[in-house]
Amino acid sequence: MPAGRVLGVPVIVQPLWFVIVVLFTIWLEPSVNKQVDGVSGNGSYALALAFVLLLYASVLVHEIGHLVVAKLLGMQVNRVTLQLLGGASEIVEETPGKPSREFLVAAVGPLTSVMLAGIGLGVAPAFPHHSLGYFFAYGFGWINAFVAAFNLLPGLPLDGGRVLRSLVWQLTHDKLKATIAAGWVGRALAVGVAVYALAGSNTSGRSLNAGGLYLLFLALFMWTNASLAISQTKVSTVLPLLDIHALTRRALAVSPDLPVAEAVRRAREAEARGLVVIDSYGKPSGLVSEAAVTAMPAERQPWVSVSDLARPVEAGLVLSTDMSGETLLRAVQTTPATEYLVVDKAGAVAGVLTRTDLVAALQAAGLH
Repeated sequence: MPAGRVLGVPVIVQPLWFVIVVLFTIWLEPSVNKQVDGVSGNGSYALALAFVLLLYASVLVHEIGHLVVAKLLGMQVNRVTLQLLGGASEIVEETPGKPSREFLVAAVGPLTSVMLAGIGLGVAPAFPHHSLGYFFAYGFGWINAFVAAFNLLPGLPLDGGRVLRSLVWQLTHDKLKATIAAGWVGRALAVGVAVYALAGSNTSGRSLNAGGLYLLFLALFMWTNASLAISQTKVSTVLPLLDIHALTRRALAVSPDLPVAEAVRRAREAEARGLVVIDSYGKPSGLVSEAAVTAMPAERQPWVSVSDLARPVEAGLVLSTDMSGETLLRAVQTTPATEYLVVDKAGAVAGVLTRTDLVAALQAAGLH
C-alpha cells in the first residue's frame, strides 16, 4: 500500500510488514518492562511499538541513502518498499551500466546505517541507565550497527553482495559472471544464517524463539533472491539465442465444426504440428490445445469438433514474427498459455508457438 513519497519516489508498505511490526512489538515488550524503570502495563507495549517504528524509520533512511546517490548519478528509482524483512529500493540502471556506479549506490546504504549507529551510541551515555532515553538510543545504535554489518556480508541480495558484484565486474569486465558469483555467495550466506539459527536453538535446548524464526525467514529471503538473481542472469545470456522463427510450429487452419479426428489426419498429411481455428472470414479465432487432443480417446475424436477444444484467440496470445529475446519472453510471461498464435507483419498466420518448445529451447541453451 502507498505510504507517501520521498524525493518524488513512492514509498510502498507491504501488508505483511504490519504483521512483523506487531510480532516484534510483542517480542520486545518484556525487554522494555525489564530495562526501563517506571514502565508497566500497556505503557510497555506502546514503548515497544514506538521503538520498532523507530527502527523501521532507520531502515527507510538506509534506503533513502541509496535513493539519493542513485538520483545524483542519474539513475531511475521506481519505488522504495518496506517489506517483511527490511527495505528495498527499485533502482534501474541503463544497460550496461558501470561497476563504479553500482559500488557507490550499494555502499552508501551500510554507511548510512553506520552513521545512524554512531548517533545512537554517541547519544546513549547522556541518559541514565534504565531510562527511556538510554534504552532507545542504545538499542537504536546497536541495531543499526547490526544492520550495517549484516548488509555488508558479500552476497546478493545484500548491499555487500552488490559491492562484491561491482568489484568482480570491474576485474573481469563481465557483469553476468559477477552476478552469478555474488549470487552463489549469497546462497552460501543464506545457508550459514539458517544453520546459525538452528544451532542456537539446539544449543539452548529450546524451540526457536522470535529471533531464531526471524533469522530463518531472513535466510529464506536471502536464498530466494540470490537464486532469482542467478536465474535472471542466466535468462539474459540465453535470450539472444531465442529465435521465434525456429521455434514456430507449422499450423493448419481448420473450420470450427471440423471433427478432431479429421483435423488430426489433415495435420499429419500436411506435416503440421498446430491447429488454428478460423472463422467464416478466414480470421484466426481459436487455438487447439495439443494436450487436450492427446488426452482425448481416439474413439471420441470423430464426434467432437475442434472448437470444443480451442481457446479463443486473445490479444495476449498473439505473437509477432519480429519478436525476439526479452520481448518474446516478456510476452509469454505476461499471458501464460500452452499455445500462442504467431503472425507475420501483415497479420497472416505464420504458425503456433508452444510453451513446451520455448522451455526446451531455454534449457538447451543452458538455462537450468
